[in-house]
Amino acid sequence: MPIEVRPIAGGDPLSEPTLARELSQRYLIFDAYTAGARRVEVQPLVLPYATHQAAAKTAEDVVATVGAVAARAHTDPVERARYGLSNEVSRLAAASHVAGDDAALMRVDLLLGEDGQWHACEINADCPGGHNESVGLPKLARVAGFMAGRNPTMMLENLTARLSSLATPEGEPKGTVGLVFATAYAEDLQVCAIVQRMLEAAGTRALLVPPTAPRFESGELRVGGEPVKVLYRYFPAEYMEGQKNLDGIVRAIREKRVRTLSSFSHIFTQSKYAFARVWANHAALGAADQGVAERHIPASYDLASVPRARLLDERQEWVIKRAYGRVGDEVFVGPLFAKGDWATLVDEVRAMRAAGQSWIAQRFVRQLPIPTPWGDRYVTLGAYVLDGRFVGYFARITPESHVSHNALCVPVFTEAA
Repeated sequence: MPIEVRPIAGGDPLSEPTLARELSQRYLIFDAYTAGARRVEVQPLVLPYATHQAAAKTAEDVVATVGAVAARAHTDPVERARYGLSNEVSRLAAASHVAGDDAALMRVDLLLGEDGQWHACEINADCPGGHNESVGLPKLARVAGFMAGRNPTMMLENLTARLSSLATPEGEPKGTVGLVFATAYAEDLQVCAIVQRMLEAAGTRALLVPPTAPRFESGELRVGGEPVKVLYRYFPAEYMEGQKNLDGIVRAIREKRVRTLSSFSHIFTQSKYAFARVWANHAALGAADQGVAERHIPASYDLASVPRARLLDERQEWVIKRAYGRVGDEVFVGPLFAKGDWATLVDEVRAMRAAGQSWIAQRFVRQLPIPTPWGDRYVTLGAYVLDGRFVGYFARITPESHVSHNALCVPVFTEAA
């Protein structure tokens, strides 16, 4: 059985008012539409069991390989400087590293290549999203009548258990989790709101807080006077530069008064530049890591090391990415550009790289299109990895090889073993 998005009998399930209400009220998906088009559907992506096993293993292997290379930045100042982080963000990373604060929820974005292999185009190691869709869409698919396959995604349940565990240090009463998000964005609120709901159902108190709220006072990190034992961030670490409360957060982490998830220590793995460092160090890697890179990580390079003429002559073979771009922003896919436009783009990005910004050039992955109810499409399969172990999927479908916020999100099921 091939990988495919299967139609559900009866037409358009989300036109049913009950399901549409469940989408927003039970699963808190506030942005079900973008640019006037639906952003979520419940027709499921179905993976053959062997394809699922390969995806899960690829995600775990890529996290281990890239993470090991990125971790060198903690102990090597020359390596650390390559990532171009501000001093303040570097201090957060150092505090977590020194304190052994290392919990991590990551999402590896996998592309199905024409060779039938999964290829990891990036790792979201700092604050990956998709929580609401990953838990809600499979359940709504069942309500809509899809009864085949198995739901492999338990990310939110596992995340809740991990946060509850971190909030209960040995020998201490259960503490409070601070859920940090950008208060201006509904899509950020929906993630933290559903995590809050799950935590409180599990008996763990959780507060929704802006990133500027936590303060170090009387030996604790506090929000409005209430101590918090854990910070769950849905707010990028690099955006915290300049916050007046940053010194207090660094101190609380160093003194082990608070734990973080994802830990600031993984900010180097978050950088797409880590993929370039894997390839720069390829010859020195062990055989297992070399194999992971060759099979699953597109060749990636510091943009400054790739000649301009090569980028122009091989436009169809390159993707240019800013190291800390998010949600598909500042990702430029050569085959989607006209020749003249690509040349202009290359010159603009090379100027930004020369000014000190971190950019990479990555080999383009030719994807295998899959059948869907809307015609052949490409899949970006986000595989969640919690503390190194696979815990589920967040799938997006697009008509071209570029994923942004307006990609179509669908539930994921696997065939029986």
